[in-house]
Amino acid sequence: MKKKEKPMFTVRQNSAYVIKKVWDRDRYVLWLILVQIILAVALATVAIFLPATVVEQITADVPLRTMVITILSFTVALTLMHAINSYISSTMDVRRMYLRIFMNFDVLEKVITTDYASLEEKAFSDSRQKAMENLFNNNASSEQVYVTFTNLGINLLGFIVYILLLAAVNPLIMAITAVTAVLGVIARQWANKWRHTNDNMLIAPAKRTWYTQQVGSDYSLSKDIRLFGMVRWVKEVYESNLKLIYSFHRKAHGRQLVADVVAAIASFAREGIAYGFLIWLVIGGELSVDGFVLMFAAVGGFSTWVMGILNEYAQLNMHSLNICRIREFYEYPPRFKWNEGEPIAPIRGASYSLELKNVSFRYHGADTNALENINLSIKPGEKLAVVGLNGAGKTTIVKLLCGLYDPTQGQVLLNGQDIRIYNREDYYSLFTAVFQEFNILPVSISDNLTNEGKNADITRLNNCLRLAGLDEKIASLQGGIDSLLIKDVHPEAVELSGGETQRLMLARALYKDAPLLILDEPTAALDPIAESQLYEKYNELSHGRTSIYISHRLASTRFCDRIILVSDKTIAEEGTHDQLMAKGGQYAELFDIQSKYYKENVPKIDAKEGA
Repeated sequence: MKKKEKPMFTVRQNSAYVIKKVWDRDRYVLWLILVQIILAVALATVAIFLPATVVEQITADVPLRTMVITILSFTVALTLMHAINSYISSTMDVRRMYLRIFMNFDVLEKVITTDYASLEEKAFSDSRQKAMENLFNNNASSEQVYVTFTNLGINLLGFIVYILLLAAVNPLIMAITAVTAVLGVIARQWANKWRHTNDNMLIAPAKRTWYTQQVGSDYSLSKDIRLFGMVRWVKEVYESNLKLIYSFHRKAHGRQLVADVVAAIASFAREGIAYGFLIWLVIGGELSVDGFVLMFAAVGGFSTWVMGILNEYAQLNMHSLNICRIREFYEYPPRFKWNEGEPIAPIRGASYSLELKNVSFRYHGADTNALENINLSIKPGEKLAVVGLNGAGKTTIVKLLCGLYDPTQGQVLLNGQDIRIYNREDYYSLFTAVFQEFNILPVSISDNLTNEGKNADITRLNNCLRLAGLDEKIASLQGGIDSLLIKDVHPEAVELSGGETQRLMLARALYKDAPLLILDEPTAALDPIAESQLYEKYNELSHGRTSIYISHRLASTRFCDRIILVSDKTIAEEGTHDQLMAKGGQYAELFDIQSKYYKENVPKIDAKEGA
């Protein structure tokens, strides 16, 4: 039997959370909700008094002129209130959407500020998927909860007003009205709870349909899809998962139908008993005709308010369950210390050493370690090369040193101190890095390099571009350093070649001017000669910094002070290039294998054949 999931937050807690967010971001919404509540109840009250008043005046033989004035007065009041309510409703549509979009921004903020390691966890990905499902459109709970607040307030105030109107009616009728309304609401809550408890069934198919949509729409994959006959695969994956999503919603709607039928039967019983009782009072002479008209409308209204309170509370409960999903993602637990950690900042001219001490690391959900018992000390100002075959664990070592991962066992030390004590954001400020998969943003060249907007140091920026060998290219552009990048976003943007983009990344690394430099195979797409030249450029410009170079091409890092070879989850060999070659071990073997592909071996052409 499946254990019932207990929500992380109660309806009261989630309601308070939403109201606080509204107060912080757009408190005007709360005042508009209050006005809507008062207007709606006033409209309903005036509407039931109009026919009763007209009937009373007819039976009292009131002059026609008086009746016309009465009707016109009611009509003007109703029209004016409807107009105000309509204006507020249209205003609220925009404001509710704004509040929902702001919650989307909170999700984005969580993603870009959370621990890097969390991004690779399935639990984090699933939590984000659940949050986004409740932020996706105008019907999402993150927007509709404000409608429910309004409707619940309307029904509560209407209930109080109609209780006062119906004080003379038999309390038994009011009790029957309330009980039958409760039955319908209980049935709807049963349907809503099933949806919340089983919404895990939606995560995997929703992810797969999203993924296949991205694959089918990705221009860079369009050639592979056509050449390798992947069209059918994309369609089959999409359709099969769409069926799973449909199956879930069909089951949920089936339960909702049962709940609606129960509510309809309860409503029929409620209306029949109440109206029958009023008719009996009129026949017995205990209620006047105009009183009957008023009470007839009031009983119907009372049942509507009772039903509304319970239905809207059930709706609020459903929204609360969905808001739990959003808040659970917001509060996904961090691994590292952030604001509560010790502050640290790069100091110009200071020396920084790094050390991995008895470090083992296992990826989340994996059965075995990716690294085992790594011990590595990097001296201040040292140039270290990390080499090895693809998948050996080179990048994992770098991510541990950068603080992107936390060791499963052991410690990462900065100047002898465990980096866990530091504010992790401050720790990141010590590093500048160029990774294999780098990205440029759809902003200006200046903003890509500095991320400082108008506060950028233009002199320093131009000097970094000159050192990176990109100054002439930028000077040739019409917009110079203010030229935009990424044509998909800006049609007028410039396009840089692959080599120019890599030089742009070099300039960015130089501009940050951090004491620790990481180069994680940023030139993997280049040929060996171009890669070696670019590494030499990095070496020339990184003088005095502690630098770590990662490459699967062994010849590119011969200039480094020390080379470590990662193999079989550990550091298999270390030393200078000459020392490792003299040792004749795995490094020497790999170097010889790789060098064969880059030696010139052009066959000679016979002079007669060439004539």
